[in-house]
Amino acid sequence: MQVGETIYLDYQASTPVDDRVVEAMSHATRTLFANPHSADHALGWQAAVAIKEAAQKVGNLFGLQGDDVVFTSGASEANAMVFRSAQNISKLTNRNAVLVGAGDHWSVLNEAENAGLVVQHIALDRGGAPDANHLKNVINEQTALVSIIGVNNENGAITDLRAIAEFCSRHGVLLHVDLSQAPLALDIDLLELDVGLATISAHKLYGPKGVGALLTLPGMSKVLRPVIVGAGQQAGLRGGTQPTELIVGFGEACRILGEGGAAERRMVANLRDSFVMQLQEKGIAELVGVLNHRHPGNALMRFPGFDASDLLARFQPQIAASSQSACSSGSIETSHVLRAMDWSDSDAAECIRFSFGRFSTEGQVIDAVSIISNTIDKMY
Repeated sequence: MQVGETIYLDYQASTPVDDRVVEAMSHATRTLFANPHSADHALGWQAAVAIKEAAQKVGNLFGLQGDDVVFTSGASEANAMVFRSAQNISKLTNRNAVLVGAGDHWSVLNEAENAGLVVQHIALDRGGAPDANHLKNVINEQTALVSIIGVNNENGAITDLRAIAEFCSRHGVLLHVDLSQAPLALDIDLLELDVGLATISAHKLYGPKGVGALLTLPGMSKVLRPVIVGAGQQAGLRGGTQPTELIVGFGEACRILGEGGAAERRMVANLRDSFVMQLQEKGIAELVGVLNHRHPGNALMRFPGFDASDLLARFQPQIAASSQSACSSGSIETSHVLRAMDWSDSDAAECIRFSFGRFSTEGQVIDAVSIISNTIDKMY
């Protein structure tokens, strides 16, 4: 995507809203404006039906039913619900520890640290994903919850969910996976994998900001605890009037991805690979990690000898990319993900995350490589 003179290469921070999603939301705004919790008239019923249909579309993308979807304001709130639930599990079982991935999103790490439970971090493997072997060494009878990221938002590493899910199941430990980045990287059937809780966000899959969901396997609702109690909406799991327009858009985004996700991933990976190859052939950047088991749109690149923040400033306004996850932008610290991969602060400070998506083109790749190359040439 190009907006004015800016080539957008920050899809992992937020995806543009698909025009088909905008159309669905616009229709909902005009026709489904009634409160979906108004049970005494037809307009309220219609809004409630639209939400139910959207929930089914969201559930379908992950092998679940609409009843397994709890809508939230986003992934951060859903992650907060997970750790409220971990507190409840601790009270019920006397297990007082949680295991979280060292490279997980800050909305998970911060919630874990503030849950009043014992927190231990799962090391990252050589590819930058949670290390299943390390998990096997640290899980014990005190573990109430394991929480990991499905696809890393900085290095793009894809976690071996099957191995970790099977291990947690054998030990009777609830597994939560933050899947915010995962829908654009792989097909996921939570029921088949036996993942108890999962977090998703609409604006990471071409839907609107301000809505996400906690996905639950059947029977898991009994251990869940809300962050917002409100008036008891969504069976008491999340209070507040549901935003019909946002939820309808979320459902449409999931439907679109379910129909064309595999082909889209191949197209995006080809563009990403072309970008990486051109930069590496010019000898100005190197890929962090390997292309296998990686988000198809992720190109975390190291520019040896150059400060990432300085480069990004020089790229403006022609390229939009990130030095680390968007929630950490402006931080004076280097990426916690790269530190967990045993990178030094100086090497980590040379890394920029470029991410490609549905509206990227080969022409944008060629132009971006030219801009990056010319910028660096001027700095010598």
